[in-house]
Amino acid sequence: MAEITNAEAIRFCNEQIRPLAERMRALKIEVDAALTTWFAGVSTVIGSSAGDTIEDGRGDEGVSRLTAADVTNLGVQMIAYQTQLNQAGVAGVVSKPCVRPVRVG
Repeated sequence: MAEITNAEAIRFCNEQIRPLAERMRALKIEVDAALTTWFAGVSTVIGSSAGDTIEDGRGDEGVSRLTAADVTNLGVQMIAYQTQLNQAGVAGVVSKPCVRPVRVG
């Protein structure tokens, strides 16, 4: 087995791959928690209509107004991410480069 000692490759792994793997691992935990809440009943409160808006009072802050459809569409993407990371062997691929303990939030 050849050892890769190229400084650029080592820097790439240490500065990009390892931190990215740690963020992916943490995001998976956050997605799992959000979907647990979603399927526990928040989805029925929010619904999926593009005509229903989430009135969080943040319009004056320049924050975009979300519709129920926006939230549901993001939920669909979270399910896709969760499904991908739940496939056999994927968790090991993501965890292998990780150095630090899991940090969520």
